[in-house]
Formats: sequence, C-alpha cells, structure tokens
Amino acid sequence: MRISQVMSLIGAAGMAAALMVGCGDNDAKPASSQVGQSCVRTADCADGLSCISNVCYKTAPPTGGEAGDSSTPAPVPPVLGSEGESCTSRLDCANKLGCFNNRCTTAPSTGDAGASGMALQLGSRGESCRVNGDCEKSLICVPSSAIAGTGICDLESSGFKPTGMTCGGECLADSDCYQFPISLHTADIKSCEDIADAIAAGPIDCAATVIPAEKTLCFEQATYCGFTAKSKTWTCDTDTNSCVYNTACVVAAGEDVPTGCPSFSRIRTLVALAVGLTCNPDSKKCVGPTTTVKSCTTDAKCEGEQVTDGTIGDLCTAGECTCYAGNKQCYRKCARDIDCGAGKSCDAKIKLCVPSGACDTDAQCAVAGQSLAWMCNSGTCAQACSNDRECSPSGISGPGNGGAFNGKVCGADGFCASVVGECTAETQCPLAAGGLKTFCVAKPAMAGVTVSSAITD
Repeated sequence: MRISQVMSLIGAAGMAAALMVGCGDNDAKPASSQVGQSCVRTADCADGLSCISNVCYKTAPPTGGEAGDSSTPAPVPPVLGSEGESCTSRLDCANKLGCFNNRCTTAPSTGDAGASGMALQLGSRGESCRVNGDCEKSLICVPSSAIAGTGICDLESSGFKPTGMTCGGECLADSDCYQFPISLHTADIKSCEDIADAIAAGPIDCAATVIPAEKTLCFEQATYCGFTAKSKTWTCDTDTNSCVYNTACVVAAGEDVPTGCPSFSRIRTLVALAVGLTCNPDSKKCVGPTTTVKSCTTDAKCEGEQVTDGTIGDLCTAGECTCYAGNKQCYRKCARDIDCGAGKSCDAKIKLCVPSGACDTDAQCAVAGQSLAWMCNSGTCAQACSNDRECSPSGISGPGNGGAFNGKVCGADGFCASVVGECTAETQCPLAAGGLKTFCVAKPAMAGVTVSSAITD
C-alpha cells in the first residue's frame, strides 16, 4: 500500500513538470503601469513600483532607515491638471485651481492661507466631485444629472428650520379687534379720537339721530372704539385668529348703522366673504344666512326636518337622520363605507360620511410621487428626507444642479416642509389688504372634518 502511494506522488510531480515546460514566456500578459501612470493596486504597477493614491510611484524609503540613505528615490507626485484641463474633483487640479463643471479653473475663493502645493485641496461649493470626501467638511457631493459619474459639492443643510408660524392672524386677544379699520377712513376721520371729536362737535345724539352720516359715526364708535375688560362687541377666535362680531342685530337695519352689521372687521372686508356678514333672521347674529333649516338638539328632533345637505324637500324620516353635534344640524346617517360618496368613508362614531385619508400605505404615495422617497405621513403623502438638499436645490450654478431653491427644507419629523411665508414676529409681517399689520401666528391646522350625509338609506 505504501509503495502505491509513493508511485502516485512521483507521477503527479512528473505531470506538473511537464505542464511547466509547456508554459513559455511568449504568452500575452497585460502591460504594467509605469511611474506616474494610473493604478488601483500595486499589482497593476511594474516591478519595483507601488500604487499610492491610484498612481504608480517608485518605492518610498523604508521607515526608520539610516540618515542620508538615498538608494531608493522618494515617490514622484502625480501630474495635476492645469487651467482648462479635465477633472472629476479638485484633487485632480494644480494648487489654487478648483474643479468646476469638470474643468480645472480658478476657484471663486481661495483656500486656507499658507496651504502648500501638496496639501489636500477639497472642493468648495459648486465644484465637481465624485464622492462626499472630495468636498469640504460642510458639503456633500450631489449627483449631477448632466454628467454621469460626477456630482457637485453643495450644502447639505440650508440652516433654515421650519417655525410653524405664518403672517395673517387678525388678532391674538379680544382687545386686538378694537382698531378702527383703515378701509373706513375718510379725509377727516382716521381714528377713534377723530370720531369722538366729530360726535362732540355736532353735537350728535346717537340715541336719536336719523341722519345717515351721523348714524355711521355712532356705529363706528360703538363697534371699534372704547375697549374695556367687559367689552363683548368682538371676540378673538384663537383657533382661526380672526375677529368675531357678537352684538345682536336687526335684519332691516342694514350695514354700518346702529343695530346693523359691520362691513369690516380689523383687517377683513366682511361683506366680501362667501356667506356675507348679514343679520341672520333666526339667530339675530351677524353671521349671514348660513342655513335655512332649524337647529337640532337630538336625533329625534330631526324627524320631519330638512336634510341639511340634501335637496329641497328631502326630509328626515323616523330613525333616518342624526343631529351632528358640530353644528347642530340634521344629516342622513351612514352605516358602512359604501353608503358614502366617492372619496368618503363612514365614521362609525358619528355615523356620518367624512373625507377619506389621502393615503393609507407608503406604496400609495410612492406610486403617486413616482419615487420611494414619498411616504404616507399621518394620512397625507409627503416626501421623506434626511437633509435639506433632498427637499430642494440650492440654486448654485452649473449643469445638473437641479435649479433654484424652492423654499423646502427637511423638518424635524423627517419630511420636507415649506418655510415660505414663515415668520417669528409681527415685525416680519406685511400689511394686510385692509392696510393694518397682521400677527405672526401658528399655521392653521388642516381644515376640520367636513361631514356629509349618506347617499343612500
């Protein structure tokens, strides 16, 4: 058995020798890179050379060698691009040149003072790059849509943070509503003091006068002037930051006269509102003819009454309707989603139809936005993000940079948010259409749930 194993080893050795003889040096071999030529590893370089920073160099002196030993030359630095030559990042360009649009050219700003020619030069904003490491510390390499395999050094963060505040509030407190609207100013009357002087000079008896101009002055004084802690003419709705007129009215009185309704609040033209600020005959309040149906208190009270959002003559039968607590009106109840119209679902708690959410899954948003960056955020499709540059271009020049800044940044919740029109104080707010400054208030929440009747019994 041992003799058989020895003979097998001898045979294998003989075969290997025969194969070595058959392999001559005339077979084609890949050409090795010479000094200064490109490489990705030392094996790509000719004998005696090393691959350092993707360039073949002569081997550097050994660490700790004897002083004065110059038998091995130092590495030869790579040839860097001069003005106008091609590049993919600033590392490819000569000292004091930047890489813009993949061409070495004079940088718009100089680097650190005293930087030597061998110092690591990183790209500034707007320069070409391949990876984030080609750019200065505060920048990232944004892929270019114009030149494949390259990008542009740009800001990762704009430095803006959404405040959640916007201009447009009419009031913050009840007292804010007692300001004489500029829309009512005349050549002689521009303030509450002017109104008081005109009434005293008349003299005008506000309780007895029938002269239209005098009645107007009396109404303006009672409506916009003389706020006290007990005043109830106006209140500030803190949910909408708008002024609400509370005084009882008479339908036949008209507008801007005693017992009538005002045409203006502090900054709004009330008569221009969709419903019109007229005296409601049922409530005797200046809220407009918002409905022709009676209010309800229980479901049973709806029987025989008009369905609020139904056609004229659509009356509630026994057990058909519910009295919605939100506005004390009668609506036809729903039991299932299929009882509701398109885009609506049945709210089992209030038994009324409400708008369906814009999304239930991330997949819906990805398809709608044609990008996996779009996800479902509390029922609404929104663009997810990790930095500001993912939400908006920064406006830097150069091909493939994406365009102008669109006002969106990455919010704390990881979704893109707009900072357009935001504020932190009233000093940043422009004048409203009525000519008075608005307040910086919290952005209004999404419109409240709009209920509607079932489309079928």
